Amino acid sequence: MLLTIEIGNSGINVCLAEGKICREHYILSTDKLRTSDEYSVLLKMLFESKNVETNSIEGVIISSVVPEITGVLALCAEKLTGLKPIIVGPGLKTGLKIRLDNPSELGGNIAAAAVAALGSYPLPCVTVQLSTACVFGVLSSKGEYLGGLISPGVMTGQRSLSGSAAKLPNVSPSAPSAVIGKNTVDSMQSGLIYGTAAMVDGILDRLSEELGEEISVVATGEWADTIIPHCRREGIIKAPHLVMEGLVKIYEKNRG
Repeated sequence: MLLTIEIGNSGINVCLAEGKICREHYILSTDKLRTSDEYSVLLKMLFESKNVETNSIEGVIISSVVPEITGVLALCAEKLTGLKPIIVGPGLKTGLKIRLDNPSELGGNIAAAAVAALGSYPLPCVTVQLSTACVFGVLSSKGEYLGGLISPGVMTGQRSLSGSAAKLPNVSPSAPSAVIGKNTVDSMQSGLIYGTAAMVDGILDRLSEELGEEISVVATGEWADTIIPHCRREGIIKAPHLVMEGLVKIYEKNRG
């Protein structure tokens, strides 16, 4: 099995993969104060709850957008498995032709999502990651990574609203029954859910127009199940383990 770890701003996705299949999936909170020992204990308990033997893990790969704890999780994984993890970053083989001003700026999770989409979905293809941020990645018809967009995610918007406006409460982001809110909570929920869905639709339309071609779209992230059903664009594919699939591919290209 391969241990894949995706470190995000809000959560850490841990998968035990066999081929493209995620056999076990765990989510830990991203906590910059936790030590490698604390993360090791948490993961060991989770593995033991599913009767997973660490000696069955043959490799480890990590992507991270939180540099402060990348080393912490790398040390945690090495303690558990005895294996030195591959860290996604500049210098690794990905198979991507990256057409950015500075290719080293491409985040590991964005790169992994693009690698997973390449060869799995029709080109041109847009990956949409709905997490702390809404991240759009664009693959051309030639399979080149052209760039993308980054905008605030659902919870980022919620915290901004409730933290900046004295009379707006914290709300649970879920879709109300109608777009027109009849009270403050419904109005905020409508803006967060339907507003994000409309933004996704609008950005995808503009990307297709800019490319001059129809695009395939694949969505992932913890908010995909909440937002995508309210999008008007048809054919958006939800792939909950898209980044993990990309990490598996990157590992295979660099395992030597």
